[in-house]
Amino acid sequence: MTYKILLTGGAGYIGSHTYCSLIEAGFDVIIVDDFSNATRSVLERLAQITGVNDVICYEGSVLDRDLLERIFTENKIDAVVHFAAKKSVGES
Repeated sequence: MTYKILLTGGAGYIGSHTYCSLIEAGFDVIIVDDFSNATRSVLERLAQITGVNDVICYEGSVLDRDLLERIFTENKIDAVVHFAAKKSVGES
């Protein structure tokens, strides 16, 4: 059985490195990111590094209830790793 992980902030620095580690460990990973602190080109790079042809990413904020409901409805999420934040603690 493969576990499906929702990785918030997965296109950011820490999130993208975590994505690679989770894929290497055999997990299926779904990213949600609003790209306020990352660029969309990170997804192409993640595909190159991991060999995952279709990096699954929902673009939007973790504060968007409708988006999160859609993600959880469309996917059987087993766990969440939460890295979505602004660059400074005060902004978050």
